Amino acid sequence: MAPLRGFIFSILAFCVMLPAMHTWSPAEAIRSSQFKRFQAPAKFKEAPAFRNGNGCPLLTPERNGLFCDAASVHIAMTLDAEYLRGSMAAVLSVLQHASCPENVFFHFLISGNKNELQEVVRTTFPYLKFKPYYFDEGLVKGLISTSIRQALEQPLNYARTYLADILDPCVERVIYLDSDLIVIDDIAKLWEIDLGSNTIGAPEYCRANFTKYFTEAFWSDSDLAKTFDGRKQPCYFNTGVMVIDIAKWRQNNYRKMIEHWMEVQKEKRIYELGSLPPFLLVFAGKLKPVEHRWNQHGLGGDNVVGSCRSLHPGPVSLLHWSGKGKPWLRLDSNKPCPMDALWSPYDLHVSSQRHSSSR
Repeated sequence: MAPLRGFIFSILAFCVMLPAMHTWSPAEAIRSSQFKRFQAPAKFKEAPAFRNGNGCPLLTPERNGLFCDAASVHIAMTLDAEYLRGSMAAVLSVLQHASCPENVFFHFLISGNKNELQEVVRTTFPYLKFKPYYFDEGLVKGLISTSIRQALEQPLNYARTYLADILDPCVERVIYLDSDLIVIDDIAKLWEIDLGSNTIGAPEYCRANFTKYFTEAFWSDSDLAKTFDGRKQPCYFNTGVMVIDIAKWRQNNYRKMIEHWMEVQKEKRIYELGSLPPFLLVFAGKLKPVEHRWNQHGLGGDNVVGSCRSLHPGPVSLLHWSGKGKPWLRLDSNKPCPMDALWSPYDLHVSSQRHSSSR
């Protein structure tokens, strides 16, 4: 453990000193259409068992096998064949750095072969506390409009909007994580952030050009343009890492608000980017700012050419390969970016070559 941490943080220290290779604006995580889709069933090495350290509170089992007492840390992720390799790395990273890994409970939203994918999780992480949920793509298919990239139209990209409806009622708070990231800090630190009266907590990026996330049709319509009136400065935030007060979400029916903007989009074409803008329309300027260390995003590079990028200045707790390039795809194609070396130690996938050589 110690040599691995030393390796990771030595690379981090070097990369933080590098200048960014391109100027860029933050972009949401999207799926790459230029690489072969990663299909299940996949072969993964079994992860080690991670046990609680001294002082971790004991959990009391609740109904349906859930652990809904105050000591639980609830994490929600989507799970599909294309991103399965990234999901397994993300889960491993959370457990490896958690002070109380046995208190972490994962909620997986699945739209594909639920039984097959949950079996992959179960065999890779035999000791993991998790529950699979089937996400009905029909909930959102009629609301999705065409985007600048077909990848942004995948129904599972919109599953985070329906967390409050899908998760068990006893879950009142959840951390939502994308599948193209790793956590290199204790996830309890993010969990314990005080949201105050806010429903969502996430890092804000106020230097980004906020206006570019919406079309001229939006800004030229006086009724639409005043959407952000009365809020503090609306800033971009990445929806791949969010702390969500599910109880407040349910009370205020934010699902309905997001669906409303998706309906407006179908009529007037007010944005181009898929699932991100509706969240901005509802929550920008109305969320709890979280330290940037919890979403060092954009490591997937530009959404068009997938260029390599370095870290933002400052400390790092979470590395996020949002953008076109995914580390596992670049590593497999022998075209890795420097930052992909930080993801590689968490890769549990057994490639066909390594699997054959081990027989």
